[in-house]
Amino acid sequence: MLKNKLQTLLYKGGLRFKLIVFVFISIFLAVSLQNYFIIPFIKQSIEKKAFEISTTTIEHISDFSQLALLERNYENKLSLNEAIKKLQQSHLEGVVGLAIYQREKRNNKEEFFSYLTGFGTDIKDIAINKKLLKKLHTIQNEKITYDTYIIKTASKKIETYRFFRPIIYKYKGKNILLGFALLYYDKNAINSVIEKVSNYIYTIALIILLLATLYAYFIGSRVTKPLLKITKASEEITKGNLDISLDIHTNDEIENLANHFNTMIQWLKEKNKLQKFVSDSTIDMIKSSSRNTLSLGGEYKEMTFLFSDIRNFTMLCEDKTPQEVLGIINNYFTLQASIIKDYGGDIDKFIGDEIMASFSGKDAQKNALECALSIQKEIALYNQTKEHILCYVGIGISSGRVIVGNVGYNEHMDHTAIGFAVNLTERLCSIAKEEEILIDKKSYIEAKIDYKFTQINSLELKGIKAAITAYSIRYKQES
Repeated sequence: MLKNKLQTLLYKGGLRFKLIVFVFISIFLAVSLQNYFIIPFIKQSIEKKAFEISTTTIEHISDFSQLALLERNYENKLSLNEAIKKLQQSHLEGVVGLAIYQREKRNNKEEFFSYLTGFGTDIKDIAINKKLLKKLHTIQNEKITYDTYIIKTASKKIETYRFFRPIIYKYKGKNILLGFALLYYDKNAINSVIEKVSNYIYTIALIILLLATLYAYFIGSRVTKPLLKITKASEEITKGNLDISLDIHTNDEIENLANHFNTMIQWLKEKNKLQKFVSDSTIDMIKSSSRNTLSLGGEYKEMTFLFSDIRNFTMLCEDKTPQEVLGIINNYFTLQASIIKDYGGDIDKFIGDEIMASFSGKDAQKNALECALSIQKEIALYNQTKEHILCYVGIGISSGRVIVGNVGYNEHMDHTAIGFAVNLTERLCSIAKEEEILIDKKSYIEAKIDYKFTQINSLELKGIKAAITAYSIRYKQES
């Protein structure tokens, strides 16, 4: 029950739903791809800018610190403190601390580095680790390096990039290490910018999603309503009702579709009437040559033919009225025609109480033989429901190369097949007994059906010079 309701809902609003889903997925993919490609690019750009600021700042302050570390008097230290204070007051985003360390000796022997000046929470209390000290002993230039360092305070931890630059004084070709500078850059400053960018992206995406969803809903409604009319009309056609016409004016492809639909209905009406009088092959011929003038002539084709004739029909109906005769024959024709259609055959024509049908394609012989067996079986079952007049058919089957085309004259034509296979099939049908199928040997072999048969050798048929080998098959012998 729930499944049926859901299916009905999708039929009535499925297009709108699909449009909304499409919009949602498109925006989701756009945002995802943006996060995957653009956000890392932005982060890389921001990091590059942050590194430029940090390296420029530490270079500037290191150069300014050189004189204070070299002469170590009150005035130079005061100037250095003023410079650092101005740097602190400039509020460079991301810079959370700066420290200048000076090189000293105890008792002129033991070497160590002591904090001189700087700013930032607990920067003064950060101990110099062994890895950094080891690096100081191998310093040959003032190259800036960096690593990741976590500043631990009483209330939080700050993950930073720690930039390091030695302060060197060159004297008589020698590099004298005076101290070093450390600058701490908060990683969260980069992440906060990325977070803001992401928030802007998500907010804009949400607004676009809402607007696009509303747009998709209204566009979907505009498309859905006429499509539902077309759907309802197609349902009427499946019920056999061709007395319908669509009146849709949307000035777009939907209106064009509706016009084509109306044209199709008109064509179906004509075809429905035409099919009652002509074969499918004739209709196909008319359609294929609709743009050209019809003319006499044809072409060679490989085809299989089936003739089915009601046995002793004239004697059975001698005392019947025309209406009764046509009623009886039409019942048997209807039964056979339905089976022929099911097996892909085309009814070429009705000749008195005989049907001429043709099969083409890869499995033509197989389809024809299975069709004949089904006809004999269904007629036998049908006769079990009758009490008075019972009819039986004899069937002939043959295949070969024939001429297919238009015969007659310019004012009246018939689209049919002519050739030895047609004549042979008609002759086999004419001698086939009640409930019997006669098929020539070649056609049976090509049908590739393992069925019990009785072989008839040297069968001489009227109008055919060479003797024919045929197989007699009765459906009752089916194992």
